[in-house]
Amino acid sequence: MATIDHISWAEIEILSRQLAAKITEKFDSIVCLLRGGAIPGVILANELGIESVLGVKVQQRGQELAVLDSSAATAAMPYQGLAGNILVPLNDFDLRGKNVLVVDDVLDSGESARLIMEEIKRQSPALVKLATLHIKSYSRFKSDYYCEVKTNWLFYPWMSSSELKQMHTRLAAAEKNKK
Repeated sequence: MATIDHISWAEIEILSRQLAAKITEKFDSIVCLLRGGAIPGVILANELGIESVLGVKVQQRGQELAVLDSSAATAAMPYQGLAGNILVPLNDFDLRGKNVLVVDDVLDSGESARLIMEEIKRQSPALVKLATLHIKSYSRFKSDYYCEVKTNWLFYPWMSSSELKQMHTRLAAAEKNKK
């Protein structure tokens, strides 16, 4: 049965520094997916000596019950993200020919990261890679850099109590669907 892992501020700092140590390429800019990628992105920028840090926000259109095979959704992935749209864009920031590192806290459905990476690729960067603290074991694709693979749901210290309540509700619904 999936549960919710509570990640502490101390763990965020440790994981972010571990992530920085894994990154071998030189990057010119970091693009943080807001909100989850903001803090790890800033820590990475400081560790890697990157001055250019941008924030982008994807507005999710929602989620739908995941059907991974002939059975109903599992507790591990009771939903899949629907395609979203970019709410806070890169504006006129020129990433052409640059090495760009996209940063988020977790790669779950991957829809937000996919959307942002496609947007960045339209600007013809030299390189674009994805770094996350965590990836989910069921993710359709993997980050180029990550620290841990998780199955459980993750509650980060910057998340609200209403988000935690929503996680509990979704987990309960997923358990009910399994029966």
